[in-house]
Amino acid sequence: MAVRIEKGGWIFIFLIGLGLVAYGLDRYGVVNLSGLFGKKAATSAVDTSKPLATAGDRETNQVRVRVNIWVGCAGGLVANGGLDTAAGSIYDKKGLKVSFKIIDDWTEGTAALASNNVDVMLTTADVWAKDYGQLLDKGFRARAVYMVDWSRGADGVIGKQGINSIEDLAGKSVAFAPYTPSHFLLWNGLKSSGLSTEQRNEIFTKAVHTKDGIEPATLFAQQKVDAAVAWDPDMTDAVGKRPGAKKIYDTRIANRLIADVLVVSDRFSANSPQTLRNFLEGWLEGVEFIRQQPTRAYTLIGTIKDFNIPEDLAKSMLGGVRLSDYADNKAFFGSGAGSDYNNVMGMAQDMYRELRLVKGAPDIEGSVDRRYITAMEGKFSSQSTETPIEYKAPPKGATPIATQRRSIYFETNSAALSPDSRAVVEEIGGFMRAYENTVVDIDGNTDSTGSRELNLTLSRQRADTVKNYLMTKYGYPASRMRTAGNGPDKPIETNDTPEGREKNRRTDIKVYPNPANQ
Repeated sequence: MAVRIEKGGWIFIFLIGLGLVAYGLDRYGVVNLSGLFGKKAATSAVDTSKPLATAGDRETNQVRVRVNIWVGCAGGLVANGGLDTAAGSIYDKKGLKVSFKIIDDWTEGTAALASNNVDVMLTTADVWAKDYGQLLDKGFRARAVYMVDWSRGADGVIGKQGINSIEDLAGKSVAFAPYTPSHFLLWNGLKSSGLSTEQRNEIFTKAVHTKDGIEPATLFAQQKVDAAVAWDPDMTDAVGKRPGAKKIYDTRIANRLIADVLVVSDRFSANSPQTLRNFLEGWLEGVEFIRQQPTRAYTLIGTIKDFNIPEDLAKSMLGGVRLSDYADNKAFFGSGAGSDYNNVMGMAQDMYRELRLVKGAPDIEGSVDRRYITAMEGKFSSQSTETPIEYKAPPKGATPIATQRRSIYFETNSAALSPDSRAVVEEIGGFMRAYENTVVDIDGNTDSTGSRELNLTLSRQRADTVKNYLMTKYGYPASRMRTAGNGPDKPIETNDTPEGREKNRRTDIKVYPNPANQ
């Protein structure tokens, strides 16, 4: 018997069909329905305390990844055989369809993640500190899951003739791209120097802001600024074009400061945990391939038309980064507060709070999901492939790149560290962690009150106390730190006033590039 459907019924059936099609398009990322109907809805938080699911309810084999034009993503590109999955590639054999989307603008990259136009975003840990806080305020949740690389010389601060230390930047014009790793490298170096707050603020007030990280090197080569924050190969080229110019410091010295990470939306992590795990495993396999057959990797990168990095340039640029393996990831994310991830995120949050771009102190632990690295235990070697740093004393008369003057208080007539000063020493410890490839002098100083001989002895004992605390808490080798006790012999203010004497009771932290690794 035929069933007659009234006009209203056909409309109802049409709407149901339309809804199913729309659901499918949204499900597979073709369109973003939440973006079509106003403000994006808040995403549910992934519970990282629970074991990683072996499969999600809505697994897909498609992964969309935001990258910028940077060789750090070489592991993923090699695993994919290009921007889109090539037949026979590592990802193809895993049944994945990966699409790398080039979005050079940092803000646009974050917007693409938040609007569900990409599932995974390549960014740096310092920029993520800003984005995480801002996205959290809007109800959008995402987490860092993988460390891509360390910058090891690819980023640096360069200065004209006569600028030999960070303190020499006082009163000078500096070009940099704001709210990028270049900004963080400059801010962190200034913060870790002996410059006053007023001097640091003046540098940023006089600074020349650029739209990208390439323009600062051009401005410097044209002698339009005194200094610049740039990356290679532009950085080295700019120094070569300006007589007497030099690198003041770079990420060979601050070798645990600038790290690329992959951030995944909670939505994708919850829906497709197995896909994400396979994607990360493939990336690691791509890194292993590069280390075993680097020439083939350079050739592949050179063939990616839209990436615009020729084979010879890819080889040169990869010399300034360390592509992270599994052991690097385990060390970077660690187990919590003492990890490199937390150290970098904490310092970056300080910068963005100072710039009033982040409110309060967003929970760093909420910004990371360590379960994917843990789940790959046993599939890759946990043994570090990086040669341990050996430390060598700087030559006599060497100029430190920075000199911090810190007020570290001790009990009266004692070398015992007061409880309220431990935070100051721990701040020094965090700096030394990020600037791992440095040698540090710790000089104790006193005012002129009391016996000179006693003050000389006491100031040396206090410097040794700081050194021993850093060795005990952070495991820094004794060969990395030298101590001296100057007593009252090197005042920076008059000893005739209480204020002057207080400034003279200080600890000087002098930071030198490690001669053994230059």
